[in-house]
Amino acid sequence: MHAHQIQFLELLNGQVQYVVPRWQRRYSWGQREIERLVEDLVTVATAGVDTGHYGGTLLTFPEPGAPGVVSTIRVVDGQQRLTTISILLAAIADQLGPDGECDGWTAEIIHSDRLTNPGKRAGQLRKLRLQGGDEDEYREVLAGQSDGAGAVAQASRTIRRLVARHDVDVLLRGLQRLRVVSIGLDANEDPQQIFESLNATGRPLTESEKVKNWLLMGLPDAEQQELHDEVWLAVESALGAEHATKPVDEFLRDLLRWWTGKLQGIDTVYDGLRRWAVRGGYEKDRPRLCRKLERLAAHYGLLTGVAGEHSDRRVQVELRHLRAMGIDVHRPLTMRLLHDAEERRATDAELADTLGLIGTWITRIWLAGRPLAGLNKAIADLAHGDGPEDGESFSDHWRGRIDRLRNGRAGVPNDEAILEGIRTRRAYGGGLTPTTKAVLCAMMEDEQREAPQRDPLTIEHVMPQKLTPQWQRDLGDSAADVHSTYLHRFANLTLTAYNPELAAKPFQDKAAIYKDSSVKMTQRVADEPKWDEEALERRAEQLASNALKLWPWEAAGQTAPEQAPFKWRVGSGEWHSADTGTGLVLNVASALLAHDPHNVERLSGATLSRDLQSASQIAPDSKAGTLTFRAVPGRDDVVMYPYGGNYPESAERCRQMGRRCGVNVEVLFGDENRTAAFWRLLKQRTGGVPGQKDRWRGKSQWTSTLNADGDRIGIYVGNPDLLWLYIRSGLSPDHPTERATRARHYSWMIQQTMGDQQLGENLEGSSKDGWSITVERPWVRDDEDEWPEAVVWIKEQQERLGAIVRGS
Repeated sequence: MHAHQIQFLELLNGQVQYVVPRWQRRYSWGQREIERLVEDLVTVATAGVDTGHYGGTLLTFPEPGAPGVVSTIRVVDGQQRLTTISILLAAIADQLGPDGECDGWTAEIIHSDRLTNPGKRAGQLRKLRLQGGDEDEYREVLAGQSDGAGAVAQASRTIRRLVARHDVDVLLRGLQRLRVVSIGLDANEDPQQIFESLNATGRPLTESEKVKNWLLMGLPDAEQQELHDEVWLAVESALGAEHATKPVDEFLRDLLRWWTGKLQGIDTVYDGLRRWAVRGGYEKDRPRLCRKLERLAAHYGLLTGVAGEHSDRRVQVELRHLRAMGIDVHRPLTMRLLHDAEERRATDAELADTLGLIGTWITRIWLAGRPLAGLNKAIADLAHGDGPEDGESFSDHWRGRIDRLRNGRAGVPNDEAILEGIRTRRAYGGGLTPTTKAVLCAMMEDEQREAPQRDPLTIEHVMPQKLTPQWQRDLGDSAADVHSTYLHRFANLTLTAYNPELAAKPFQDKAAIYKDSSVKMTQRVADEPKWDEEALERRAEQLASNALKLWPWEAAGQTAPEQAPFKWRVGSGEWHSADTGTGLVLNVASALLAHDPHNVERLSGATLSRDLQSASQIAPDSKAGTLTFRAVPGRDDVVMYPYGGNYPESAERCRQMGRRCGVNVEVLFGDENRTAAFWRLLKQRTGGVPGQKDRWRGKSQWTSTLNADGDRIGIYVGNPDLLWLYIRSGLSPDHPTERATRARHYSWMIQQTMGDQQLGENLEGSSKDGWSITVERPWVRDDEDEWPEAVVWIKEQQERLGAIVRGS
């Protein structure tokens, strides 16, 4: 490596050509960076006569060549500044014009001495040669044109505006005072390693730029050019990434989630791909990997819509719905499905059916108001797992695998959850709005064979976002409550192409316009005599009915008692199941009234949202204000408002009712049910661990004490992606030093004897809490097929940890 300081303009002197290799990033400077460079040049030009300005480094890799020919120098680092200054010189030359002159500089001198190599063939004519589309735009810039859409043309337009605002002599003087450190690499040095270390500072490379760098660098020039021009550019084109790298980053992230089954983050794509390539034997055949990426990018482009439409109409309809929903977590799996179909593992009809299942699954989760957090891992696991066996139905296989998630966060919600979600969830505002439009448009197209185009349609609030005096009169005394409750719910939203005209018009005026709507669901709104709470509830039921018809899911065991989200009992009585939070509250209330007739008085009161009410005052299925009351099962004398915001709220309400009645109400839901089942399996399959009780239900449990100091083994099964065990010191927290020392000793023994396992790293933090480091195992908690192996692993590791405790 040879380094020396040099005037920047001297770098461009003589018969030389700087070549930006194809593995390099594209030109990316924007207005901010360009303006800063020009400001620096103006500042140094107007300072003292001996003032110079350090312009960074230029790292190059000269190619050997015969004397007297144009020297080819590959740019490893510094292309952004080199390109910007070359564009600036071209703009200054244009500003000078054919007859202008400034301090010995003319337009002809700038072009012939600093921008081109006169008399040389086209490939060596320009002193700077960029890559791909950048090169095409740069050639136009030197010809005085800057009409392109890319970063180079945009930079030229920015620079021309700046040159017009400053004196040319000031800019030239600044350029003459600009110095850089030019570093030339020797033939035996690794330009890629140096390139990556240099780009750790400043504007970092994106992950896809690092991947492109790694795929192309070091290949013979002809092969590098072929792969770049015919393969990598095809990847960018399929992903719509000609002028941005984010689409490629996202494609590679989702691809790695498919290939590894792990939640690959977008900021570690480069390292993840290199590790995968090493394991798969691609590291030594990067051109093969590059071509594989090209094929898969074409599938991904169909998912995003950039690469056009699928040739099969039904497949395209399903892809369009997935795109319109705006929930892109499905892409690792759907990309795999498109690939499998291309490999003739599925017909277009089977592919369409399966994509429809994915769309139904995701739509139902969103309609039910479920969080999407659990989907990422579930999708990665599905994509990475085995496909259908020979003779197995393609769509039935994937339906079955999705059904196996039914008890977890990523399971398909049942019909009642959809009904409740459409009735109560917020459906407008921010990112919700386009998803709601996708749902309503899908319903419209399902109902109307000749449905209007989606693009002109917008979401219309029937009851306006701001109540006018007329609307307040129409809604009556409960106007404020109805407005705050229903404004952004599905029931109050419809599709129209007349949104600005409608605004806050009274309902009767809107209804007159709705009657002529091309959207039938909007026409039906006009059938209501008035728009009040009862009309809103009727519309919610209609929309829910449409949703269940359009996105049905009849999963095996969906409503079986043992699959129910809740288990409950009063006192020491029998366990019962409930499918919904509403059903839980109603059935527990009924059981408490049957347990003791005096509980009617104990549960009655003036709070409508909590207490029992007399059916003679509020009829079943009617409303008091905005609250809908239901009959308590088995009783015709009392009603209650049974709804809660979520499962924990419904469960806690039942426990509170029990406390008011002086009896314990035990409620298990969701993970608690499944966790109890997991502990039972541990005992059934392995005999259990020391001290295991039949009543174990929580996510974190400890064995009985294993020595005189009270040390135990802890087991945690609450993480959906990771299972772990550890040793917990029994020494009192009143002796923190001794406690931490004991934990460190156990951690050291674990590291020495259990290196075959995945181990935690937070030694100091764990020691302060009296815990050893953890012994870990990845798992998918919601996949019950993994449980048998998991319980055997727990038993084996518990015995090993127990030996460490007993031997210490």
